[in-house]
Amino acid sequence: MKYREVQEQLRLVGILISKRGDSLRVNHFSGSPETAYVTSDLEEALRAGLTMARPKHLPANWCAQRHA
Repeated sequence: MKYREVQEQLRLVGILISKRGDSLRVNHFSGSPETAYVTSDLEEALRAGLTMARPKHLPANWCAQRHA
């Protein structure tokens, strides 16, 4: 998996990923520093971003349908 692939996947669900050195920062569009997740592992960043995109207070089927 490449950075660009992860970036595109996350962008589709409203999540941004940025890279600075060995650090990957995942956050919502217009997210605050408090909501950011930082890691050095690309697969972990993808998992965290997809989790951020699926708020627990929303029904699971809403998250699946909003991108259809």
